Amino acid sequence: MTAQLLRLHDRLGMRVLGIVLSAVMLFVAAQPARADQRPHTILHETVEQLLAELDSNRSTLAADKCQLYSLVNRLVLPQFAVDKISRLILGAHFKAASPDLRNRFTRAFMDLMIRTYATAMFEYTGQEEIEYLPFVLDESARTALVQTRVRLPGQAPVPVDYAFLRSVDGRWQIYDVRLDGISLVLSYRRSYDQIIRSKGLEALVHALETQDTDC
Repeated sequence: MTAQLLRLHDRLGMRVLGIVLSAVMLFVAAQPARADQRPHTILHETVEQLLAELDSNRSTLAADKCQLYSLVNRLVLPQFAVDKISRLILGAHFKAASPDLRNRFTRAFMDLMIRTYATAMFEYTGQEEIEYLPFVLDESARTALVQTRVRLPGQAPVPVDYAFLRSVDGRWQIYDVRLDGISLVLSYRRSYDQIIRSKGLEALVHALETQDTDC
């Protein structure tokens, strides 16, 4: 993780980052996304519904993190443009990698995201507010940006932008999140690029695959 992203962690705290990313990874689980649904509508209608469901199941999921990870994996991964995410993170290294290594990286990275941020949903206290900025969709565009502001008591609003990509079947999928102007995908790209250049992509993938997990 880059120094820039670490500074963001320090400024916002894991509480904000966890709330945002948990919502990102789980909001689409509340209802199946349809091809005719717009990014802003999906986000606006389902985030609050999801948070309510998380609140009602908090004790069960807190007692069984493996159940939580399984839930996220089953419901959320289909909603992400995982190939796009992998291409953006690996950059030029993606083209040089074999199909098998690309697939291993994608699986390992998404597993990391699930393990890292799924438990952060329990940081939500009910005092946080999400403000949705005006949204206009270009019907011919393949990408869209939904802008929000996360408000915490006693703190300045945090800009959080959700980058969507229209898939070949017309559904909108998430491919990046920008916290206070910082792209999470590009932050991982910079961090991983240093590792790949010094140790190789195989070493990075192996490190991701062998990280400790409680499941």
